[in-house]
Amino acid sequence: MKISQIRRHKRKQALKSNTARLTLTSLIDIFTLLVCFLLVGFQGEAQIPSIKGLALPISSSYAPPESSLTLVVTPTEIRVNEKVIQRLDVPVAEGATMDFTPLITTLAQQALRFKPSQVVNGTPERTVIILADQNIPYATLHQIMMVCSQQHFGRIAFAVNKEAKKNA
Repeated sequence: MKISQIRRHKRKQALKSNTARLTLTSLIDIFTLLVCFLLVGFQGEAQIPSIKGLALPISSSYAPPESSLTLVVTPTEIRVNEKVIQRLDVPVAEGATMDFTPLITTLAQQALRFKPSQVVNGTPERTVIILADQNIPYATLHQIMMVCSQQHFGRIAFAVNKEAKKNA
């Protein structure tokens, strides 16, 4: 063998011995953690808040809610996204309608955050999910729905509890 061949052979041996090895154990650990964080952070459906003492009506139909503004109506208050914005236990004179100015103001602010889900007659309409206690009078719910509609939250959905399947 010539000297140049010996040198070339030594360089190839040195390059082969310096190759980096990749340990897959730590890489698998990283991807496992990444998948866990992605699964926890993913919200495909809207999350319905659980309010203590709120009794939702029962329904046999079920459609998953979209991600939208959540309006909670309890017998004593109205909440928007977990924040109390108006009290409902204030007495109202016979035949008079309740003043919903705080709700109107809050919906106007929230309209800037939520993109319209559809356009009706040139007016953008947004979606609102109402979680109303089953003991709320219909007249109060009707007034709240009218306020929502006037503030361009015209797509109104009601949250209900899914009826348990009966074994026959």
